[in-house]
Amino acid sequence: MAAQPPFLLFLILLAAALAAPSDESASGAEFFEKHVRPILAAKCYACHNVNSANAGLRLNSIAGLRQGGRSGPLWSPGKPDASLLMAVLSHSHSKLKMPPGGKLPDEEIQTVRRWIEIGAPLPAQDAAAHSTATAYWAFRPLAPPPVPSVPGVSSPIDAFLLDKLRRKGLAPAPPAGRRELVRRLYFDLLGLPPKPEEVEAFVLETAPDAWPRLVERLLASPHYGERWARHWLDLVRYAETNGHEFDNDKLDAWRYRDYVIRAFNEDLPYDQFVREHIAGDLLPQKRLSRDGAFFESPLGTSFFWFGEVLNSAVDSVKSRADEVDNQLDVFGKAFLGLTIACARCHDHKFDPIATRDYYSLSGFFHSTTMREAVIDSPDRVAQIQDLRRKIAAVNQQIANLLRSWPRPYQQRAALTLRSEDSLFDDFSKTDFLGWMVSGQAFSAGPEASVPPNQPLSGAYSAGLANSFAEGSNKFVGSLTSKKFTPTKLFLHVRLAGSKNPEELKGEKAPLRFTVVADGFKSLHILPDGSGVLKWKTLRLTKEINRSCYLEIVDRSREGHIVVDAIVLSDSPNPPEPAPETSIPAQALEDSLSRAGTNLLEQLRQLQLERSLLDEQIPESTFGMIAADEDPRDVRIHIRGDHKNLGDVAPRRMLPVLANAEPPLIAPHSSGRLELARALTSAPAAPLLARVMVNRIWKHHFGRGLVKSTDNFGRMGDEPSHPELLDWLAHYFIQHNWSVKALHRLILTSQAYQMSDRALKPALEVDPENTLLHHYRPQKLEAEAIRDAILAVAGTLDLTLYGPSVPPYISPWQDGRGKPLSGPLDGNRRRSIYIQIRRNFLPSMFLAFDYPLPITTIGSRSISTVPSQALFLMNNEFVRQQARAWAARLMKDIPSARARIDRMFLQAFARPPEAAELEASLAFLDRQSALYGTDDKDLCALADLAHVLFNSPEFFYVR
Repeated sequence: MAAQPPFLLFLILLAAALAAPSDESASGAEFFEKHVRPILAAKCYACHNVNSANAGLRLNSIAGLRQGGRSGPLWSPGKPDASLLMAVLSHSHSKLKMPPGGKLPDEEIQTVRRWIEIGAPLPAQDAAAHSTATAYWAFRPLAPPPVPSVPGVSSPIDAFLLDKLRRKGLAPAPPAGRRELVRRLYFDLLGLPPKPEEVEAFVLETAPDAWPRLVERLLASPHYGERWARHWLDLVRYAETNGHEFDNDKLDAWRYRDYVIRAFNEDLPYDQFVREHIAGDLLPQKRLSRDGAFFESPLGTSFFWFGEVLNSAVDSVKSRADEVDNQLDVFGKAFLGLTIACARCHDHKFDPIATRDYYSLSGFFHSTTMREAVIDSPDRVAQIQDLRRKIAAVNQQIANLLRSWPRPYQQRAALTLRSEDSLFDDFSKTDFLGWMVSGQAFSAGPEASVPPNQPLSGAYSAGLANSFAEGSNKFVGSLTSKKFTPTKLFLHVRLAGSKNPEELKGEKAPLRFTVVADGFKSLHILPDGSGVLKWKTLRLTKEINRSCYLEIVDRSREGHIVVDAIVLSDSPNPPEPAPETSIPAQALEDSLSRAGTNLLEQLRQLQLERSLLDEQIPESTFGMIAADEDPRDVRIHIRGDHKNLGDVAPRRMLPVLANAEPPLIAPHSSGRLELARALTSAPAAPLLARVMVNRIWKHHFGRGLVKSTDNFGRMGDEPSHPELLDWLAHYFIQHNWSVKALHRLILTSQAYQMSDRALKPALEVDPENTLLHHYRPQKLEAEAIRDAILAVAGTLDLTLYGPSVPPYISPWQDGRGKPLSGPLDGNRRRSIYIQIRRNFLPSMFLAFDYPLPITTIGSRSISTVPSQALFLMNNEFVRQQARAWAARLMKDIPSARARIDRMFLQAFARPPEAAELEASLAFLDRQSALYGTDDKDLCALADLAHVLFNSPEFFYVR
């Protein structure tokens, strides 16, 4: 075993590695550009600018802001209550009260206060970004530089790094020990600790290709996708609830998570991955799942939908503009490393992004909606349709057999409208015109030959549902209306259907009629199971004059929903239907009891045949996917104000990343397909590749070649090794955008295999390790810490995929929309399968720097604070797993020394040193003496397990 470095040196190196702030430290200047400058521009620039500096104050320049005016500096960083600017804006100053026309809204004043609280960060300087755009490194075409010639070096990565080190007269650190190396690789690729047997096998391996073979084996593991999907989810602000007040569920969010896991496991080319995110529903050749059951590509578009949703927006137009702004922010940062959203109110002050460019891009997103839809593959659809035809034939035989008998039914009542009514739809006449149809539950197939007045009974209807000639409860699907703005207060719906399970309410009910307002599933009507068409009424108190659409959803394989008519009205009372005729169910039973035996037997045989066909209907796959709606260009919002509109901005890619002649957008199309193609081809492709290569490098080395992983603009950092970055980006594209090919290249370099023991001369010249002369110790993320605890304790369930497990909610957590708690151990599933609820994030995640799912976070904050140690010491999950670990060891290993040896191997991938072994034995004796119980040895061993979980060596990778 390689000698361990002195603990003090380890802490020094660790501090050096963590001292540099993450990308979030650069977000202060971005906060100013996005939130504070628009306020100044709208309310202050007219009087306080470089040409008209009232009171000597020039607010439209960085120098002027720093200098202040004749009354002195504008702020004291971190002290808003002591700042002149806050006193003036809040009108609490004895003489100065600005703006003179009236105080700013409280929300804007609080924005300025927050900016001063975080230190009033400003960009370094004003920049003439647009004139030098093409010369800026991030926008240049890729011209891979020649690999430096370094004797004895075969890896291009090592050649670039060593060449730069040698120019500084520095040498790299020696290779890492094999135990350190195998643990490093397992956490990097799988997010899990290696088993002791796996460590020992690699330590004893003598073949020269042992390392590449280990890399290959881990890349082939299905758990690789889980690890790297979690990194990607940070970029798309993945969450499974809406946040805001009620924190309602985002249905099927977990399907996107599984889509990303599969994409990484299958090494989906990154350019294809990006196209699926932007236009997966529009691709002419959609990608199928490996089992051929459903389309994968449309699931990529779910990322549009993960933003926070206001449940009662006051202004629908502004709410939609804010939603698109968030989508553009994520689009720009995640794929291009650009802060596009900074151009919402004014031309970007640093990057070549004009306000017109912002609204050109926003047109793509304004032309897109989300819908709850079935994404079955063509083969699965054909299979279901074939069964549909067979079921229709059997149903018709049953209908013919029963035609002369009385049976319970409700005649479709004629619909008579009043002057106060407005017909939204009558499904006996429109046949779903204007609705987006998915699945088979609401499809009007060629066998739908029953006349409009066909009676309704059970699962059969001639209107909107499984018709008498075709029906089966096993069919599922959805209908989504076009968007509309209700101007009447009441919505009347005539519907019937099966009763939902008692525990499934609201958007979770599989059978429902839903009003969606500003993206929020606002109101629901659920069928009552009576089998009788009834009018039900919704009062559109919050929804009136907002952007709405309707969903009719059947996700149940045990029931059905029937919607007959939808009416908007000024009256709280529904339209009066014509008289209805019905016969009690007992009448049918009495009639059948008097029928001949032969007829009854025929009926039983047909019902059995129908039942067998029903059971053959395969399950369908639902997803929240994008769809084109009302494609259009949008007008520029002057200073970001949706009520102050300027010229129309035709949809197109950012000019700095686009060809001179943008592609024509197909009529009646959002243009997302053209956008996706422009994003993944020249001239945008080089930047797309640079950003992704840098992200992969960051997760392997703890810091990107460009430190600001989400900002490649002028407000971000320049690359430490620009030639290496360009060479890797070119390699990435040339190798079919393969993420795994890039992993292989990086992981087999000597740079990755370096020790964390820095040489003193290198540390003195380059204390921040910018030149990468040693490996940076890395702290595990919250999810990896939790997964490692479960893995070491032997309780981890490695099942892949599936619906998320509700998070554990302690009695001390409270708030609006508080959900029922999930199990303490999360059903022992990996952390990626724990539901991410915006208002109730898991406590361990919060303790260990989990990012709030608001925007793209390519580099999480890294903190080492006392609360983390206290959490590990007191948390009931950690104590539970410590006892489970101890119980397993007590059962499997007879001696205390052997147990301790095993514990160190499992936790740290190394055996204990002599001093550690003796200290551990003494600790067990002391703890055992404290317990007067029959299981005192188990309690003592659980305490030792708890200590090891709390050790820095457990949650740091070296």
